[in-house]
Amino acid sequence: MGTQVASQLARTPVRPGAVFPLRPLAQDEIFRGAFSVIRRNPRAALGLPFLAAVLNFLVSLVLLVAMPADNYLRMMTDPVAFDDQELLFAALGEGGMVMMIVASSFIGSLVMAMSLGLLAIPVVRSAYGLPTTLRQTVLLRVGRLGWLLLHLLVLLVVTGVLSVIVVVAGVLLTVATFGFGLLLVLPGFFLLLCWLTAGLMFGPLVVVVERRNAFSAIGRSFALNRGMWWRHIGAVALLYLMLLVVLGVTSLPAGIVAGLGGELAWQSEQGQNDLLVLLVLGFGQLYDMALNTLLVALVGTVIGVMYLNARFRREALDVMLKHVAPPTPQTDSESEYLDTLLPASPEHLSAGAPKAPGGAPR
Repeated sequence: MGTQVASQLARTPVRPGAVFPLRPLAQDEIFRGAFSVIRRNPRAALGLPFLAAVLNFLVSLVLLVAMPADNYLRMMTDPVAFDDQELLFAALGEGGMVMMIVASSFIGSLVMAMSLGLLAIPVVRSAYGLPTTLRQTVLLRVGRLGWLLLHLLVLLVVTGVLSVIVVVAGVLLTVATFGFGLLLVLPGFFLLLCWLTAGLMFGPLVVVVERRNAFSAIGRSFALNRGMWWRHIGAVALLYLMLLVVLGVTSLPAGIVAGLGGELAWQSEQGQNDLLVLLVLGFGQLYDMALNTLLVALVGTVIGVMYLNARFRREALDVMLKHVAPPTPQTDSESEYLDTLLPASPEHLSAGAPKAPGGAPR
């Protein structure tokens, strides 16, 4: 009898709309839905970016082992050291260290971007109110990681080329107008950044959820913005402003502690120097890991809910999801099916469902 009760409790009820409404969402509902996803699935929504932050920390440790200790540690632990031009040029003059810093930043950015794409999994499962673990988030689409990585590399090349063109054009305009062009260049840069972000932000999710390849995902991402460009650009601009404010506020205490700790470390006796340096470095890394985890979780879940909302409006996905929602499982095999279910994926929608209608946004 106890085993039967435990089995019944282990079965997850399917509750469409339990986390966020299955209908076209307003802007405030998108952000509320993202917070609800994090609250319902903290292990997945927070655990995945934390895992990515840990991997970045391990890369930093490798860098510490490979780099000459003094200059690099001083730059890492003492923000005031950047004001020392002699130390700064000495550090930047070491070609190997510069290459390692660039490589670690590049790898770290790719790891965090991949975690953003994989956060689509707890978001789409939340459409049915299904819980998602960190293990599910990592393994449900493990076969798509190669395509996701290739897609991010393609995006890096595309955005890099566009950035060079835009910066050169902005500099030429500023010089030609004797500086007055900045009044147009700076707002134009921000608007272009928001437009480009809105156009490309669904690509990683499309690769993960819809099984698109690295190249067709770009066109699919732009297609999901049709009829909703200003809505999405406004949401992206709000995200950027939120991140700017959060980073500005949170960097103050960390900078003060790191500056004081770094100064004490480098003025202390030799026996205490290494310990203080490690403490300052450890505090900075832990602080960065916690902050990055929260920010990536928020951005990833907001983009995930925006992705679903775009499909709600363009493809009536909300109606389709309600139509093909499985019943509450009554057997162990049905419960196992829900463990691997990814709502809105091709395999889910093709399971006895009619084609989703396309057309103008609702």
